[in-house]
Amino acid sequence: MELRQLETFLTIVREGSFVKAAEKLQYAQSTITIHIQQLEAELGVKLFARQGKQMQLTEAGKALWEQADALRQRAVALQQAMQEIIAGDAGHIRLGAIEPTASLRLAPLLIAFSHEFPKLQLTLEVGNAAMVNPRVSSGDLDFAISSPPESHTGLAFEPLFFEALSILLPEHHPLAHKEPLEAADLKGQRILLTDRGCGYRAVVEKALLSQGVNPFSGIEMGSIEVIKQAVQGKWGSRCFQVLQ
Repeated sequence: MELRQLETFLTIVREGSFVKAAEKLQYAQSTITIHIQQLEAELGVKLFARQGKQMQLTEAGKALWEQADALRQRAVALQQAMQEIIAGDAGHIRLGAIEPTASLRLAPLLIAFSHEFPKLQLTLEVGNAAMVNPRVSSGDLDFAISSPPESHTGLAFEPLFFEALSILLPEHHPLAHKEPLEAADLKGQRILLTDRGCGYRAVVEKALLSQGVNPFSGIEMGSIEVIKQAVQGKWGSRCFQVLQ
């Protein structure tokens, strides 16, 4: 069923004849007839019956008349939605992001994006790299802002920015004011680590192990905010990322 066929049907009913519908739509009368024949063939029913010189709706025609305008409006709305998607003005974008990038960087960018593309629906999922990267692979997310994925995932990675790694220490910790502070200085310190799904953890472990520092204190935390509070409570030191 094509939109133009519905439009022709509606116009015939409103104008009262095939001739007037042809004039209204600026079609040849033969085109009007073809549209109705195609519509009847597709539906498998007769929509009009001739009574003398007039065309009357059949029962099937009356049933279509009750639904046709709503169908036409939905079809027009669907066409418009498709055109907006093609033009990039509408659709649904599913974005993943890791912390602290999501909290510290994304809010102003997403606000500006929504102002520029108000019809686009945007969904943000926040998690660690082990959570968001597989969801990009499976197609559940369109893309993610994350640390580099493992090579076997088949994902493409494009660097957007670089973050420095720093040490978060209690204010009065003996190492708090040491400059420069080397990884080897952390020997014997209790180091609070993020969970294993965090992309930064592997970087921290590699850096410390290369200097003979054992980073495994038996304490893992999935929240950077909780780690900050733990350090403030003098529970330990923690290698973590700070924005440049």
